[in-house]
Amino acid sequence: MTIVDLKANPVSGWKQTVIENYAFPPYWWIRGVTSPSRQALMSQELDKTVAAEETCLVGTISGTGDLLGFAQMRRLEWDSNRFGFEIWRLDHLGTWDAAQNSAAAKDLVQGSLQASREQGCQNLQANIPIDNLPAIHALEGSGFQTMEIQTIWIFDLNKWSIPAKTNPGLIRDFEPADTEALVELARTAYVPIPHRFHVDPHLAPKAGNELWAAWMRNACSGQWVDHIAVADSNGRAVGYSTMKYYGDHDGLCNVRIAQLDLGAMSPEFRNRGIVTDVVIHHLEWLKRRQADFGLVGTQGNNIPPQRVWLKIGFKPATMRVTLHYWADD
Repeated sequence: MTIVDLKANPVSGWKQTVIENYAFPPYWWIRGVTSPSRQALMSQELDKTVAAEETCLVGTISGTGDLLGFAQMRRLEWDSNRFGFEIWRLDHLGTWDAAQNSAAAKDLVQGSLQASREQGCQNLQANIPIDNLPAIHALEGSGFQTMEIQTIWIFDLNKWSIPAKTNPGLIRDFEPADTEALVELARTAYVPIPHRFHVDPHLAPKAGNELWAAWMRNACSGQWVDHIAVADSNGRAVGYSTMKYYGDHDGLCNVRIAQLDLGAMSPEFRNRGIVTDVVIHHLEWLKRRQADFGLVGTQGNNIPPQRVWLKIGFKPATMRVTLHYWADD
């Protein structure tokens, strides 16, 4: 097998081969998303990767010239700027020849490491569906270390009823005056959570906490999210949850989807049902916009929020593995 740069030296028909054979395109795990929608979303993602500068796209070719798999990477500008070194992410690594999956995956990992090194990458982070075992095994065999298992939960707004709030008078939409309180809460709320910024010894925990604070400030400015639900106690913001509404992805997807992101609650207001109400507030917002699915995820060993989602009616849908590779190790 031979590794090729699919951006610089594209193999004839490579894109269609990927679209038709890759088992993990966007939303592959949501039954309501059709195969044509998944292929359209994957095609758009590949086009953006080819057009962007700080990306890599490699493939592995058999002796007869057949494309057996591909890997896609991109520079994480936000993470790189916050931590002060070059961080890239491997978003996709897929193979589709059953007889050669293991060997093809190993070659793709080595090709990905070589391509990312040439771009000055110091830390390559892989985010892989837990079902993609050939990729996970190849990554671990090449020096990647598992940092977290992420669980993804789903709420079907067309089939499942949204429960009523327990404390409706305490929940409202975000107001600009809430910004500083929410940023400070984000700075401290995730300290005990075993996410990848805390379990990787190469990353300073304080830097990870400041990253969430900066992320939340951008969310409050309206840059990264479309809805923020706030828990209010006597005019003071004591909790929040953020959400990005993707709709139907500019007409490419046959359903409308939203992703719940960061959420936190001041310790003295936990265990009162208020966290549950904040999430319900998002679902009510989505229902008014005729959305189809709400998604949310966290670390598999971060149990409290998953209890909340289960209580509301979310169901577990899929899992992903995050692995890190450090070039200087």
